[in-house]
Amino acid sequence: MNKLFTKKFLIYFAVAVVAVVALFFIFKNGNGKQTIAVVRANLVQEVASTGKIKPSQSINLGFDKSGRVQNVYVSIGQNVEKNQLLASLEAGEISADLIKAQATLSEENIKLREIKNTAPTTFNDASKNLEAAIKESFASADNAVRNKADQFFKNNTINPQFEISITSGNFVHYFNVPSDTVLEINNDRKKAEEILVAWQKALNNLNSGNLEVTADKAIKDLNFVSNFLDKIAGAVNAFTSADYAYDTTVSGYKTTISGARNEVLSAVSSLVTAKDKLNLAPILGSDGQFGTVLTQESKVSQAQANISSLEASLNKFYIKAPFAGVVILQDAKVGGAVSAGVTLISIVSQNSMYIEANISEIHIGKIAVGNQVSVTFDAFPDEEFQGFVSYIEPGDVIIDGVVNYKIRVELGETMIGDNGQVIMKFANPDPKIKSGLTANLKIKTAQKPNVLAIPLYTVIKENELNFVNKIVNGKVEKTQIELGLSGNTGLVEVLSGLQEGDAVGF
Repeated sequence: MNKLFTKKFLIYFAVAVVAVVALFFIFKNGNGKQTIAVVRANLVQEVASTGKIKPSQSINLGFDKSGRVQNVYVSIGQNVEKNQLLASLEAGEISADLIKAQATLSEENIKLREIKNTAPTTFNDASKNLEAAIKESFASADNAVRNKADQFFKNNTINPQFEISITSGNFVHYFNVPSDTVLEINNDRKKAEEILVAWQKALNNLNSGNLEVTADKAIKDLNFVSNFLDKIAGAVNAFTSADYAYDTTVSGYKTTISGARNEVLSAVSSLVTAKDKLNLAPILGSDGQFGTVLTQESKVSQAQANISSLEASLNKFYIKAPFAGVVILQDAKVGGAVSAGVTLISIVSQNSMYIEANISEIHIGKIAVGNQVSVTFDAFPDEEFQGFVSYIEPGDVIIDGVVNYKIRVELGETMIGDNGQVIMKFANPDPKIKSGLTANLKIKTAQKPNVLAIPLYTVIKENELNFVNKIVNGKVEKTQIELGLSGNTGLVEVLSGLQEGDAVGF
């Protein structure tokens, strides 16, 4: 916020006064013509308009169902925070149902714990079996990758290179494998090493609480290892004795990979079976009935879903603030009956406001997003605020038969970034600025410093061309000129046809 005559304004004002004084140095020539000198001036083009302060957010609130108001927690003019409770309906029945549902959930959780603990022999045996299966599956994967598959790799842990060769005396025979297959197998070997390292760490932290999660991860990892071995088998199986004289060695390679694949597949099967047995282990509950962990977990899930449903229904008995703001309407009365959907409370944002104004089609072409705006309010005539155009609506609106376009002006300032783009810096509004205040706007649409200028009234228009009566040696010469920017003080830029100091008659 600045005073009306800011330092910047005073500088422009002083320059304009000097220019006007120079321009209006009028004298009589021999022909009785009044003349004015062409001088340099700073031109500013502005579009004036009026607008209204509006909140960036506003909302009308009511209950989602009919009922009787139990409590009202706010009044008109009160500031509220996001999610703050504003009013509530009588909700005794559903509140009681929610308490009952929460108690049911607690009971089902207790039963789940009892099922896992009342017959420790059956359940614990299943847990131990699953733990053993996880460890055995790791051993199978480790053996398949690091022992059986790694004989076909060089630098298998750092930079694995898939290469199959046979040495016979001083001669080394390399089997031909497509390069894309080699690259894919090399990448899979790197991934397999990462899996085995992470798997080993997981085994160190294995406990009854994470058995099933670890088992699921182990099954996924085993499937990856199995696919990895399949790719190696595909490459090895492509070698035939018809092509090579090393039938015994090639057959041994095939047998090794086949055995590794079968070992991994067997580990997957064992792990899935052990996990199913844990989930389906029959356990005698405290009520003397046989049940399963999965059955009781299902009951717990149902109880949780019932609570979520009741909580969603209970929320319809409350009105909460969707954003921080100030209450501008409050019609809810304690004990009063209300209908669903009727507006009882209205809120507007207090810390986020903008000015909405209508610009006629004559001037809208001059305005662009980022234009600086000088703002004054009828409520504070001696103060000036700075703002900028932040949005121009593409659709038109008809006012008194004239086409207009709505623009939005935000309080703040604009800067030009290093890339030439306009950077908008928003300012927090002064607390005394209220929604609905009338704002007077001066939108700076263009400016040019130190340009040749003359008063617009000295220009003569003929057939879309511009002329002036130039005084040369006391005589009038009709001279065509080209005009540029029109300033808000009645001056117009001269682009060509005149020079500084020339005299123009009128």
